Amino acid sequence: MMSKGKELWRAIKLFLLYSIIETVITGFAGIPIVFHGLMMHMSREAIEERVLQSNYYKLSDCIACLLIIILFINNRYVKMSLERMGRIARMKRTTLWTSIGIAAMISVGCVLSSVSFWEIIGSCESLFPEDMEELDRVYGAASKGILGILAGVILAPITEEIIFRGVVLRSMLKMRWHPWVAIPLSALIFSFIHGTTYQTIDILPFGIIVGWLYWRTKSLLPGIVIHIANNFIAFVPPQFVESNDDDTEVSMKVWIIMFGISIALMAYGINWYRKKTQPQYKGISLGESQNYPKE
Repeated sequence: MMSKGKELWRAIKLFLLYSIIETVITGFAGIPIVFHGLMMHMSREAIEERVLQSNYYKLSDCIACLLIIILFINNRYVKMSLERMGRIARMKRTTLWTSIGIAAMISVGCVLSSVSFWEIIGSCESLFPEDMEELDRVYGAASKGILGILAGVILAPITEEIIFRGVVLRSMLKMRWHPWVAIPLSALIFSFIHGTTYQTIDILPFGIIVGWLYWRTKSLLPGIVIHIANNFIAFVPPQFVESNDDDTEVSMKVWIIMFGISIALMAYGINWYRKKTQPQYKGISLGESQNYPKE
């Protein structure tokens, strides 16, 4: 078995490889647009929005994600083959499809709980006005069109699950970190990397849920399904809904009911996975490496 020091260094190298590929490919794609914007004396915000709206930049983002996915799977940096996808892959076909449906249901619960939670304690716009303005500008531009949806809704979630669960969390667990230290810490890194204070707070519970599912199932599949469904709900429908400044005020009772329903959906889904993925060996502590498939 690889020593803790070697495992840590391996995780750092893979994370740096992911960062370099993403930065270099998308960075080169954005250079001509940035240069043209500077020549036209455009503001930083205008240049950034122009870059994110560019199909050339979105295509480069897709290429970067595809390269990372292919490189990490082909070189076996993460285990994605069916025989190594953990207990979920060994289920009957009907149960496997049920697990995908349950994962999608959990994602709906995540989105609804997030929206209703912020409305109960105060709208995001009033609590994080600068963050929400930046997110509307950045994601509004980046997620439009087929290439934007392909990158932000499909490829980015797969890439992030490979990196933050398949590399970061997996390495922590292989170093025999207790799951309830490794899971929240990897989720914190995942949420912090998104940038804004609002996202750091909002994404943390999501990261804990998908991290727990990875630990229980030893599979990236549930997290990928949840992540794709979550991004789809967050990015795609708003593009087809016209904004209205005279939106009807939703009562606090409705938000509280929605929050309760969303928590119930997540609780049911998580409990389903808990029952379907009981530890194979009883009496082994949560952090023991014996819980993981042999390399």
